[in-house]
Amino acid sequence: MSNFSDVMDYLGLSQDEAARVLNSSADEIVRWRNTNEAPPLHIWQSLVQMLDDVRRSAEEAAKSADLDHLEASDLNRVTLNMPSQMSSDLAGPKRAATALAVATLARVFV
Repeated sequence: MSNFSDVMDYLGLSQDEAARVLNSSADEIVRWRNTNEAPPLHIWQSLVQMLDDVRRSAEEAAKSADLDHLEASDLNRVTLNMPSQMSSDLAGPKRAATALAVATLARVFV
């Protein structure tokens, strides 16, 4: 496995989704995931944008919560919006952002 593979897993991207949003072939995605061959710089830049979308969405969701009245049951109702079209069409990045937002908010109870 490669670092590229780890990023793909973190974002919850399937091979086909990655090929579509990264404008590459499924064969390239498989090769980059399973070998030490790194993708070109523009692929990394697109992944960084998606990771930034995840972080920003999680931060905004956490900031919008009413911490003075937060209850544990609220953690199951966290909703958020993904800022870019690239990430908003995909379930994986939204799940990653939701998980980060919930973890941030859960710290209130620790």
